[in-house]
Amino acid sequence: MKGIAFDGGYGITDVILSTDGGKTWSGTKLGQDLGKYSFREWQAMIRLPAGSHELQVRAINRIGESQPTTALWNPAGYMRNVVETVRIRAA
Repeated sequence: MKGIAFDGGYGITDVILSTDGGKTWSGTKLGQDLGKYSFREWQAMIRLPAGSHELQVRAINRIGESQPTTALWNPAGYMRNVVETVRIRAA
């Protein structure tokens, strides 16, 4: 699997992945760092046993901030920064 991560301007230093709904986390391989305001590609090879799984990805920036597990909405709807959960079924 692969994706992109970004933050508010400090730059991404780590992206971690959970295949069990956030119980455990493992590192991913990061793409080139193109600067603190750019997207950072990430990728990970995973093998899942047959059945249901909850996949989550969390980005961590240069000052140690990471995404929370619940959304922190502001009145205007900006700055929604949360670990998203994708539920899949592996065959």
